[in-house]
Amino acid sequence: MLDKAWNPKPEILFSYSADDLRDNPSHVSVIVTNYNYEKYVIECLNSISNQSHQRLSLVVIDDDSRKDLSVEKILEWMDKNKNRFLSIKLLKNISNQGPSASRNTAIEHCPSETIFIMDADNTIMATAIAKLYDCLRRSDAQGVYCQIVEFGDRNQLGSADLWDVERMYRNNYVDIMAMMKKTAWARVGGFSHIEEGWEDYDFWLKFIDQGIDMVFLPEILCRYRVHGVSRTSTEAHKSHYDLEIIMKYRHPGQPKVEEYK
Repeated sequence: MLDKAWNPKPEILFSYSADDLRDNPSHVSVIVTNYNYEKYVIECLNSISNQSHQRLSLVVIDDDSRKDLSVEKILEWMDKNKNRFLSIKLLKNISNQGPSASRNTAIEHCPSETIFIMDADNTIMATAIAKLYDCLRRSDAQGVYCQIVEFGDRNQLGSADLWDVERMYRNNYVDIMAMMKKTAWARVGGFSHIEEGWEDYDFWLKFIDQGIDMVFLPEILCRYRVHGVSRTSTEAHKSHYDLEIIMKYRHPGQPKVEEYK
C-alpha cells in the first residue's frame, strides 16, 4: 500500500458506542470521507441515518477541512443522532492526506466486518444498505455494488454493470459506493495513494489481481453528485493518459493501452 510520506494518527473529535458491540453478521459500518463539503454533508448523513437496515455504525473522517464549517456541522449532527447507531465516530486528519489514506484510516476504526464506503457529497437510498447486505450475504463474493444515478450538474443513469475482468481493465465503471468485507480490503493492502487520482480504479484492479470477486446488484440505490469541484471532474481528467500508463504499470495483467484505443 502506498501512503504519503507522513501519515499521522487522526484526532478523534467524537466517539460514542452502545454497550453491546459483540460481533453480529448484520452489523455494517458506513465510512464517510469529508473535505470541505459543509454544503452537502448533512444531506449525506441524513441518508445514512434513514436506512431501513438497523444495525449500523458510522465513521466519518474529515481530511483537514479549512474552507468551511464541515467539522462543526458534523459534530452537531452526531450529537443529535448518536443513538441511531451502534457506534459513531468523527475522525479528523491533522493534515490533508487525500482520499486513500483517509479511507484506510476510517476503515481501521470500523467495529464491524462489513463496510460500506461513500463520500460526503453523495447520498444513498433508504433501502441501500439492507439490499446490498442481503445480496452480499447470499453470494460467494467479497463485495457488492449497485447501479448509481448522477445528480447535480449532470443528471443521468450511471454505467455500472456485471463484474467483468476484461471490461474493467479497459475502464472503470464501478463506483466506490460499494459494500465489502473488511478482509477483502485488508487482503489488497487497502487503498493506495496516487497523486493524480484514480485511486478507486486502482483499488478495484487490485481486487482483480488478487482474484477477489464482486457482484452487481442491478438496482439504483446510490446517488452520485456531479459538481465542478469534485476530484473526478478536475485532477483525474487532466491526467487521463498518464493515469492509464500508471494503471498498466501497477497492474501488468491488463492489456496494453493501445489495444483498447
